[in-house]
Amino acid sequence: MAQKRIIIAMVALASVMGLSFFVFKSSRSSAPAAPSDSESLASDKTPPNVPDAEPARHNFPRPTPSAQSAVNQPSAVPSTTARTPQELIAEILEISSAEGPITADKAEKFKRNLEELIKQGAASVPAIRELLDKKIEYDFADVAGGEQMGYASLRASLIDALKQIGGPDAQEAMVQVLQTSALPAELLTIANNLDQDAPGQYRDQILNAARESLAIAATNQYANVELGPAFRILQNYGAANTTADAAKNEPANFNNAINLANMPEGQGLGALIQMAENSSSASGQTIATEMIAQMAGQNSEASDALMQMAQNGQISNGTWEKLAPILGGDQFQIDSSPAQNSTSNPSASQNPGFTVINNATTSDDINQRIALIDKFLSIVPSDSAAAASLRNQRNLLSGKLTR
Repeated sequence: MAQKRIIIAMVALASVMGLSFFVFKSSRSSAPAAPSDSESLASDKTPPNVPDAEPARHNFPRPTPSAQSAVNQPSAVPSTTARTPQELIAEILEISSAEGPITADKAEKFKRNLEELIKQGAASVPAIRELLDKKIEYDFADVAGGEQMGYASLRASLIDALKQIGGPDAQEAMVQVLQTSALPAELLTIANNLDQDAPGQYRDQILNAARESLAIAATNQYANVELGPAFRILQNYGAANTTADAAKNEPANFNNAINLANMPEGQGLGALIQMAENSSSASGQTIATEMIAQMAGQNSEASDALMQMAQNGQISNGTWEKLAPILGGDQFQIDSSPAQNSTSNPSASQNPGFTVINNATTSDDINQRIALIDKFLSIVPSDSAAAASLRNQRNLLSGKLTR
């Protein structure tokens, strides 16, 4: 009986063990197999569709880089594009119009911009011309530190830039200024620039500009404006044979006339009268008449001789335009040492072969010159160019008395 129980227990144990083995075997066969290499790659390409645990990053605003971070970041490729003439002009105008003293940095920036305008050549002319047409002006002499700019004013710097650029476009721009400006000093500068680049080509425009400037001055629209440069234009460009032409083309007659005028006690007057009446050339007659006018300021006989010539109709309107500043005090001298003359007398006007110096410096001198001009105003037609030239010179002298 006991033996039978033992056998039954062993059979039961074997059954249990067999069943356990069967269950273990089944669980191993149902577990997923390890993926192969190809299966692993495929799984990387097609990730499971799992929802995000938080909103995507592109839904958040991006931070703005700080100034410091921008500085620390490597810069982009620097731009090598030159600034346009319009940009350069805008900065030149900004510097010129700034209030307060002109610093060294501002002056240096102004000069660099002007230099860049000149380097760009004809491309800069339209921008320069546009600013000149606006008639905007800033006098650097009136501002502390203005001497560092290298120019007396904004317009003077732009006109000089046109001169340095040169060529037809720059010349056309300067002619435009002749037609729109009435400032005698500015007109004289442009006249010299144009005649240097294109001798004789713009003489008519130059003369018209000077005459219009003087016509405006005759209406008292100027206040303390120096009219001498306008008369100098008429003197140098006022006829086909100008004083400068005579000095260049007829140096012997020119020097002879000046030497006669400077002889003591008026000893050269007779020879000058003969030269004015009998010279074979128009320029010779003109320079002789000018020298008689030069003597008239200090010699009554010369004054009477010039008066007689005027009454006889021997003096043209063009010549009167040259005589007016001489009657106002201008005096011709042979220019033997230009460098020395310009240093000793900065107001002297330098011309080929001669120097012009104004001797009407004291109140007595000025009043004596006004009286002399009034004498000739009494005999020339009041509506003539001669009268206009004399009146303008008289106004100039009167202006000196009020300073």
